[in-house]
Amino acid sequence: MRSRFLIPVLAAGLGTATLAWAREPAPQAASASTKSATPASPPTASSAKSAAASQPAASSANPAAAAQRPTSAPAKPATPASQQAAPGAAPASGAVRYRVPTSEAPRHIIAGGKGRATLLLNPSTGATAASMTLLELQPGAEVPEHVHDTSAEILYIEDGAAEMTVSGEKVRVAKGDAVYIPAGVKHSARVVSPDAALKAVQVYAGPGPELRFTQGPRENPPHGR
Repeated sequence: MRSRFLIPVLAAGLGTATLAWAREPAPQAASASTKSATPASPPTASSAKSAAASQPAASSANPAAAAQRPTSAPAKPATPASQQAAPGAAPASGAVRYRVPTSEAPRHIIAGGKGRATLLLNPSTGATAASMTLLELQPGAEVPEHVHDTSAEILYIEDGAAEMTVSGEKVRVAKGDAVYIPAGVKHSARVVSPDAALKAVQVYAGPGPELRFTQGPRENPPHGR
């Protein structure tokens, strides 16, 4: 009696449990708080590669972020050797002029009104390695003793005559002579031809000393320069 009575009771109970499980709703996804509490698994090599591969796509999708990423500057083209200034030379104030007419060159009064200096080539015309000046000194004009520490001076006498003192040595120069004065050597000059002005082409190897001539008043108009 007891065993036959228990079997129907157990069967009825199991059937009720099975029906109750079937009526329960499907399990829902874990909440955000549950996800944040779950420790993340350490990255693997494959996941790192996948993240790196996705970087370009993320950058293209976000232009602002891509703009903040440092980029390498484009390489500057090398300056041709012909355009490079000589070491220690003053920079040119403008483009190189390959031809400078005498009529356009500034001419200044020098030697107390007894001379003129026409500045042909110098850094203002783009000549950074040397300068060229035309000198004209009237009879009796003198150039006091002075020195150019870093510039050698070269003179070519076109006309007239002068008595020069170079490093304590007296030298008479006249038409057709060339004169070389090394840098750092004291020198002076006095025009001795009684009837002819001294005319000479003066070159400074290492421009700069010719700028002292600009302290005198300019004789010719600047031709719009």
